[in-house]
Amino acid sequence: MNKITLQKVKLIMCLLFVFGYATAQVNLDSLKTELNLMVYNNPKEALRRVEEIYPTITDPSMQISYLLTSANAYAVLKNHDAVMETALKAKKIADEKGSPVNRLQVSGFIGGQYRRLGLDDKALLYINEAEEVFKTEAIPDSLKYLGGNILIVKGLIQRTSLGCEYALPYFKEAANVYKKYVSKKINLVSVAIAHNNIADCYIEINDLDAAEFNFKEAIKYSLEVNSGHSLAYAKMGLSRIYKQEDENEKAITLLKEVDADLEEMNDLSIKKEVYKLLSENYKAIKDTQNYERYSQLYFDETKRIIAEEKKSLNTVVNDLSEEKEKSQQETKSKFIFILLGAILVFIVIMSYMAYKIVKKRKKINQKKEQVDKEQ
Repeated sequence: MNKITLQKVKLIMCLLFVFGYATAQVNLDSLKTELNLMVYNNPKEALRRVEEIYPTITDPSMQISYLLTSANAYAVLKNHDAVMETALKAKKIADEKGSPVNRLQVSGFIGGQYRRLGLDDKALLYINEAEEVFKTEAIPDSLKYLGGNILIVKGLIQRTSLGCEYALPYFKEAANVYKKYVSKKINLVSVAIAHNNIADCYIEINDLDAAEFNFKEAIKYSLEVNSGHSLAYAKMGLSRIYKQEDENEKAITLLKEVDADLEEMNDLSIKKEVYKLLSENYKAIKDTQNYERYSQLYFDETKRIIAEEKKSLNTVVNDLSEEKEKSQQETKSKFIFILLGAILVFIVIMSYMAYKIVKKRKKINQKKEQVDKEQ
């Protein structure tokens, strides 16, 4: 009887452990989804919560996911040093213990960050690495949306190097990829981002109707998940169209809505752009007081951003220089090793040849002595 009771206790403990672990995983997954969405509305709070939960995570895949959430929050805050430091920490875990999906996520993310910094060669290196994993490894259907991330970054690179005519197909394909997986809420944000990029390109090629349609699509998807960042960008885009069509009051109304939400988002680049657009619209309607006010705010934000970007770029460039120096040192070491190896092989060959020559001469001398004796 005692034996049966003991077995029951063991079984109950085992079940409690299994279900407890499963519940913990579900909670981490659920919280991760919540934080990924929070990144675009309140990045500082998202960072605080990740820092709180991260020390308790032991699963490498989950560690990588939370690190990328942090890196994304830093990206929204334009803290490029912290972005790269956090993303490279995730890459180290992915390379050592991660799955192909982890490597795809991390390489794609880092490629996107280098693109933001305008370092397209470096961006392409990581994006190609991500694409190789995507094409050669078995990626679950539920994660095929990650292919959209690759397309977005490739589109941005194409836009910089060749123009919007070449970039648009990448952005449109990315939007279609994301739309297949909108049951995952974060992909609604990705759809909005894709439509914002499509709209930007249509403005560049002066197709304002198509641009307006895509900005409104971005607004629709952003509102579904309360994505403040993509919503603000879409509203700013629409205001640019209204300004071109001399509907300055409509533009100002949209920009005021964005301005009201800026404090929570704390995005310097959006602030700068909003102040610039407001000053231009107030100038167009000859409101001198507001024009001067927002011009000064635009000037102040521009100075702050230049200082931050310069600091971050210096750090990234220094990191790249160190990486290049390390690579050159490794190449130099390899060359020295090969050279020493070649010299060693040459010495061995020459020694062997000398040995053979000496041996042959010795044989000849012996034969000569033998002939002389016979005579």
